[in-house]
Amino acid sequence: MKIKPIGKILFTLAIAYLGLGALIEVQNTTLSDEFNDPKSLSQWERFYQTEQWPDMMKRIEIKDGMLIMEPNTCGWYADYHAPFIFKEVTGNFTAITRLKVSGLTSAVPKTTWSLSGIMIRAPRNITSKTWSANGENWMFLTTGFADDLKQPVFETKTTANSKSKLKLHPNKLDWVSLKIDRKGGVFTLFYRYDEQDEWTQIETFVRNDLPQTLQVGLNAYTDFYSAGKELMSDYFKYNTTVVNYGKPDLRVKVDYFRIQ
Repeated sequence: MKIKPIGKILFTLAIAYLGLGALIEVQNTTLSDEFNDPKSLSQWERFYQTEQWPDMMKRIEIKDGMLIMEPNTCGWYADYHAPFIFKEVTGNFTAITRLKVSGLTSAVPKTTWSLSGIMIRAPRNITSKTWSANGENWMFLTTGFADDLKQPVFETKTTANSKSKLKLHPNKLDWVSLKIDRKGGVFTLFYRYDEQDEWTQIETFVRNDLPQTLQVGLNAYTDFYSAGKELMSDYFKYNTTVVNYGKPDLRVKVDYFRIQ
């Protein structure tokens, strides 16, 4: 059977369309994680390994269908670093996760600034040896507790050239789904509780400075101020020190992480 020129074009477009659909499905599967297999943790990149910093995560594992994270004393603010696992994503995307935070032995953390959620960061071609200040560009939507352990919150934060701006929004201590949607330079942040059908928009960040390819994943931080004034006065010293005298108290359970 001969295919006429127009038919050939339509045929080629059909094949290309089906191929693109398959490619998208493969990419979504590769980038997403239901945390049903402990081996899938090896598919995530670890911030501390990528840029050669000390590991500030006390515990990270996949167990009983959940990702479990327990960070050491740390914090994501300005040039300060904390644990972050990610996958690189290019172009527009929607990142969704469902998680719950608690203390290590209680429902509520005993230490302030204990939160976890979705983080999006511009990659840096550096190591700890070539690091320089004022180069951090990222944003996140997290859930947990800030400076008041009686009031759970969402924290939305955007950081441009290591200058951070944050907002705290009332929350409740429960399982919650978080979502960040990227369309070009516009990033829209949402949350949804299990009993809800609709997403609630909480924030929009316009970041036309961010590159096409970003690090997209999960962060966790706790006990920021236990590091003390000496470490906190020096970003590099803070980032290269694993604090063993703090009181970190955060356990994060993550049900899934999906990229669309």
